[in-house]
Amino acid sequence: YKSAIQSTATAYYTEPELIRYIYTALEHFGFKGGVDRKLLNPAMGTGNFFAVLPENLAGTKLTGIEIDSITGRIARQLYPEADVQVRGYEAAELADNSFDVAIGNIPFNSVRVFDPRYNSENFLIHDYFIAKTLDLVKPGGMIAFITSKGTLDKNNDATRRYIAERAEFIGAVRLPNTAFKTLAGTDVTADILFLKKRERQIQLNEYALPDWISTDTHKDTYIQYNSYFHRH
Repeated sequence: YKSAIQSTATAYYTEPELIRYIYTALEHFGFKGGVDRKLLNPAMGTGNFFAVLPENLAGTKLTGIEIDSITGRIARQLYPEADVQVRGYEAAELADNSFDVAIGNIPFNSVRVFDPRYNSENFLIHDYFIAKTLDLVKPGGMIAFITSKGTLDKNNDATRRYIAERAEFIGAVRLPNTAFKTLAGTDVTADILFLKKRERQIQLNEYALPDWISTDTHKDTYIQYNSYFHRH
């Protein structure tokens, strides 16, 4: 029952047209598919991201994770060629440094996932999905996630520092709060976040932090949001 509540509370379904734009961006950033490439969707739902996989990525090995039993079993029937694991992301059987790209609309909510590897970081669920995925993609691998605006906007910059030590920030797009209205019936503000995993973890220079680590307050509305969006 608790699992069903959490699944429902964090599940947003993504418009196919939006997914196509994300794939197009990944192609511009240099990702190419093929039988020797592996793509991960860690919160696949019924598989919208697999449904609109572009032709140039045909043959790419697909892996999807879905915590909800009914939804996951539907995905297995729809995509028998994919490795679909019906379990929580924390229990998924996946090897570090094994995926070329990760893509998806990850769950976002004010809940935390119990995973001993990351518990000390005290991540909210959306930030946990990003952190875990950074370990699963190969050095140089790409991540394209729809995540809560809180990842970039929250006061505490610890999560952004954690990400910046492990990945290059390529860019982000803030979506209108109606982006999930048609399919999910909800108004929620989210970002598409593009990251590239570093070859090795770095130590940040406190005197030259990337601008997306910090937040600014709008001089007229007094709304606080990420410095990247102030500059872009």
